[in-house]
Amino acid sequence: MITLTSVTKLYNEGRPNEVQALKGIDLTIARDAITVLKGPSGSGKTTLLSIVACMARPTTGRVTLDGEVVSGLPERFLTELRRTTFGFVFQRFNLIRGLSVIENVMLPAAPLGGDHAKVRERALERLAALDLADKAQMPVEFLSGGETQRAAIARALINDAPIVIADEPTANLDTDLTMRFLEIVRALRAEGKTVIMTSHDPRIWDAEGVDAVVEMRDGAIFGEFA
Repeated sequence: MITLTSVTKLYNEGRPNEVQALKGIDLTIARDAITVLKGPSGSGKTTLLSIVACMARPTTGRVTLDGEVVSGLPERFLTELRRTTFGFVFQRFNLIRGLSVIENVMLPAAPLGGDHAKVRERALERLAALDLADKAQMPVEFLSGGETQRAAIARALINDAPIVIADEPTANLDTDLTMRFLEIVRALRAEGKTVIMTSHDPRIWDAEGVDAVVEMRDGAIFGEFA
């Protein structure tokens, strides 16, 4: 369980251009579930997602993960937590051009220093599960949009992270690819993964299998729906 208590986030604190991105957020996110943060651009959902994923610290307030306070941990511990607990699927996928698909998928495992052969085997298994095994040696710039997305998902799962974080993952996808993405997300949930997404796409909010939708406006929670 992930719990946020009285969380605020200020940018440019104390300056004339100070912005309050989050305003006293109290929120509980269930494990082994699919949660969607919805809201218009500027509502604070991406900022909230970054704090949940330990990519940013709250200005005030507290974040706990399975009962342990993580918002005040030193950076070296947060770095380790990000590597082992969270898998990230970014809006533009952030695959590295010039590297093959499998090299991109294996990349997050490199800092953990695991056995290279075992990491490669795990990467191939993830690619196979996402119907990309035949593209493993292909440079990522030659993938289609849907293939790129699936490669990004495989990369997010290479360290077997229990929580998958996705920021507007369908923003640049057509309906067919969006439906394929949702099938993958439901399969991840069936594996016991926790999936947390931001989206302004009603195809995501209303999708079968979504357990909770948190609506945000102007840095605050406007409503929660199961």
